[in-house]
Amino acid sequence: MALINRALKVRIYPTQEQEVLINKTLGCSRFLYNQMLNDRIQIYDRLKNNKKELYTYKYKTEKEYKAEFEWLKEVDAKSLQQANIDLSNAYSNFFKSLKGERKGTKVGFPKFKKKGHNDSYRTVQAIKVNFNDNLLIIPKLKLKFRHKGIKNWYLTSKPKSVTISKVPSGKYYASILFEGEQDFNGSAEIINNSKILGLDMSMDKFYVDQYGNSPNYQKLYRINEKKLAKFQKELSRKTRGSKNWEKARVKVAKLHEKIANQRKDFIDKLSLKLVTENDVIIIENLSLKGMSQALNLGKSVMDIGYSSFVNKLMYKSLWNDKIVIKADKWFASSKTCSCCGYIKKNLLLQERNWKCPNCGTEHNRDQNAGQNLVQFGLKYLGQEMPKVKLVEKISSDLNKSLDQEISVKQEYRKIDENQLSI
Repeated sequence: MALINRALKVRIYPTQEQEVLINKTLGCSRFLYNQMLNDRIQIYDRLKNNKKELYTYKYKTEKEYKAEFEWLKEVDAKSLQQANIDLSNAYSNFFKSLKGERKGTKVGFPKFKKKGHNDSYRTVQAIKVNFNDNLLIIPKLKLKFRHKGIKNWYLTSKPKSVTISKVPSGKYYASILFEGEQDFNGSAEIINNSKILGLDMSMDKFYVDQYGNSPNYQKLYRINEKKLAKFQKELSRKTRGSKNWEKARVKVAKLHEKIANQRKDFIDKLSLKLVTENDVIIIENLSLKGMSQALNLGKSVMDIGYSSFVNKLMYKSLWNDKIVIKADKWFASSKTCSCCGYIKKNLLLQERNWKCPNCGTEHNRDQNAGQNLVQFGLKYLGQEMPKVKLVEKISSDLNKSLDQEISVKQEYRKIDENQLSI
């Protein structure tokens, strides 16, 4: 057993009075965040030449701001505390990025929040969720919500925090973070008849596996692009701030929301299907941002939503005791012959089919990449290691010595399930 966190996002239906209070809370949280950020910037400009005084300076707390701006007392106090915590975390992530201590993409200096962009606030106390009556109770609010069936795990878990958000189309959502116990078997059997799948990303087909199969993916943004351009053209001709402008803005926002929801629904169902039907899935650790910038394919790459698909595969495989292996982004899966191992270094991007000069085998580029990914996964799993639990494994060199491979396998055998995080 291990404690894990899962979030459940539901749509809420506030009354008119509740909408007013939610909008006030959103505005107060945004105001306090921006005010604190502005004060920090001004204090730094004033004391930057006196490091000792700068480092020992005590910034105002949310209570002091409430004494100065009394209208902040109308909203949930915990939401204001969370705004202060968010700003502190933003500064911490910025400095860690500068020092190279933060993993992942670099984080820039904290920015001021703007109304209408990611409007949300978070509260962490006095939370109750009644799934029988579809009621969410948080400080100062008792909200109705809708869901399409809830798993038993949520019924037996404890709500830790709730994030209330308002999307540009005017709808309200609540993301409820639950903490509960998850039963991990601690291992997944790797035997000869295990279902192993290698997935190579495809711009046209979403992915292609080692059998040449692909999901029935539709390019949702491309399909709605003309309709979206029409709505945006109508919006540009309206007087900003007028009633007609607001109606046109909501039309654009609803279409964007529809595209995002369709993409999310497709990815959720596909990732669950793959994790349920297979024991081991091998994918490439691609830099999608780099692909979109280097190849002028930004719109097409973002339309796929492949990064979201990979993330969902990762945590759903963890919940279901399945294995996901990530091959390094420099692994030549498309250029390597899956039969003899010959690497065709001059393979162009537009060459979708190629013949191996060494053994004469004809390859479909994507299917061949899927076969190479399967071989990559099998090589690092090894038949001598029948039980292993891998959440993510990345290797940048296929030509490692046998001693190095054994040491890597031994390291993964020692993984403590209690340390796994989602």
